[in-house]
Amino acid sequence: MEQRLRGAIKAIQGVKIPDLPKEIMELDSALSSKFPNNQQITEIIESNTKLSGEVIRIVNSPIMKLKTPVKSIREAVDVLGYNNLKNLVLSAAIQNLFNTREVQEIIEHSKDTAFCCAELSEYVHGVSRDEAYLLGLFHNGGCLLLATKDPENYLKVFSLINTNPVSGVQKEIERYGSAHTDIGILIGQKWKLPVEMLNVIMLHHMSHSNIGQEKVRGMMAMVKIANVIVNEVSFGAYMTEEARQYLAEAQEELMLSNESINELRRVLIGST
Repeated sequence: MEQRLRGAIKAIQGVKIPDLPKEIMELDSALSSKFPNNQQITEIIESNTKLSGEVIRIVNSPIMKLKTPVKSIREAVDVLGYNNLKNLVLSAAIQNLFNTREVQEIIEHSKDTAFCCAELSEYVHGVSRDEAYLLGLFHNGGCLLLATKDPENYLKVFSLINTNPVSGVQKEIERYGSAHTDIGILIGQKWKLPVEMLNVIMLHHMSHSNIGQEKVRGMMAMVKIANVIVNEVSFGAYMTEEARQYLAEAQEELMLSNESINELRRVLIGST
């Protein structure tokens, strides 16, 4: 693993992995207190207008399925709970940081994947909608860094991976000396994502049949299904035999019917 991470660092040489925003570091500190103060947490998030606006947008979107809209950060703090809120703040931050023309297609793909992951979270024991959404946004973090490094060529590789989720990654390794899955670990570690998420980021293009942890297997399956559906619905990608097998394995892991998959397609179409 150490050798793979060295290869990942070399592949993005010259590209800085974004630092964890100071608001999130302050939020971590406030949440680690024995008695977290809701007003202090509110003020930390509100100190960044762009970040707080994105948090409110996500909270009130179909992603969270709240019965009553939230009108302020303080209300979000009170309603969501600390862990859920932190996941949404991280989600808002990653979208704000990677907001350049070179990576726009990948960000849009990640947003749709994150939405589908949130919809699929009910089939994975112990995974909340906000946790699934955060994973969906971060799972292709390595792609964002590679696109920043090689804006002229990487989107072609990204498109190949979308239609050929196994052999496409091999082509990526041949070209860059590393896969986006390993590069994604670098940003995930820097942003202090949970170990389970790091495992999914690293393994989501591999077979999950040999993965011992049930939750990680379920999260991997969730990401795989979301990717295939987004490629097909949002990006008009042709469903190759490789993609079909990738989908079928994940569908079997979550014991989803074809009708459930079709319903996910309909929900994604309705969200755009």
